[in-house]
Amino acid sequence: MIRSAPSSDRKYAATPFGRLIVRLIAELETTMVAAGVRALDGDLDRAIIFMVVARASEMLSPHGAGHAGGEGRAAKAISINALAASLGRPFETMRRHIHALCAAGLCERGPAGVTVPEAVHGRPEIAALFRGNHDALVRMVEDMRSFGVGLPETRAHIGYDWHTGLAAAHDVLLTGIEFHAHRYQSWTDMVLVNAILCANARPLAQNRELALAYADFGAVAPDALAQPVSTGSIARALGLPPSTAHRRVAAMIESGMLVRRARGVVLAEAALSDPERIEESRTSMLHVRQILVRLAAGGFRFDDPAANYCDGRPKPLQIA
Repeated sequence: MIRSAPSSDRKYAATPFGRLIVRLIAELETTMVAAGVRALDGDLDRAIIFMVVARASEMLSPHGAGHAGGEGRAAKAISINALAASLGRPFETMRRHIHALCAAGLCERGPAGVTVPEAVHGRPEIAALFRGNHDALVRMVEDMRSFGVGLPETRAHIGYDWHTGLAAAHDVLLTGIEFHAHRYQSWTDMVLVNAILCANARPLAQNRELALAYADFGAVAPDALAQPVSTGSIARALGLPPSTAHRRVAAMIESGMLVRRARGVVLAEAALSDPERIEESRTSMLHVRQILVRLAAGGFRFDDPAANYCDGRPKPLQIA
């Protein structure tokens, strides 16, 4: 299809609250990954793979497109080839991580592929992880509503099962990987950048007026509003080895993605304003919108997001 190139202003205007939504999604994904790393003994890759397999097993929710869980249903298997293709990882790398997850009793591998058995959902550390992931999604939606971001209408006649929101949270995480992971050398880099973005944006997150003033892709916040964060703080918040975090942050400073400041690092504005990155963000946000529409079909209370919490609004990830 041939179309005329729109002006930058019109393009940015087509995605109101673009930067704000990116920040809120990054907060959700960072919270989920940090919790997953801790639940899976510090292994970031296996934490992400486990959550994706849990979603693919379709034991999370009976609602929405592609959801086939429900009482009395067996977990649905996904092949290692399909996992590798979906996550953009080599087959052998994926096979190795799946083998480790099976050895830990978190996954099972059969002729049809890999599953997370229903019994695993009852483990205390996994139950806490999944409830926390769900509530982090609710927090994101609650914040979207408070800032005036357009949301689907509530279907009041449908009863809500929190597993539907859990499936949606995992879908948002997978969407972020599918659209953005190719820009990074590893998932570790992607997760570090998301956490740094969250830390840098704390002054905006804590001030509604500032958050709205710099909510759109075309609104660039002054450098003074970006709160630097130390690499050590990021490593502690994510549960990553400090040596790994320092090595990867140093490489991203050298590449120009991050900028060193007196009290830590910030995400380079050139990276935030890169047209290709913005276009990817706009497309991924459309997918997140579709996820939320499916969530509405599952009875999520978009008119009163706080009513959906399992354990209450989680605090922001402590990055200090």
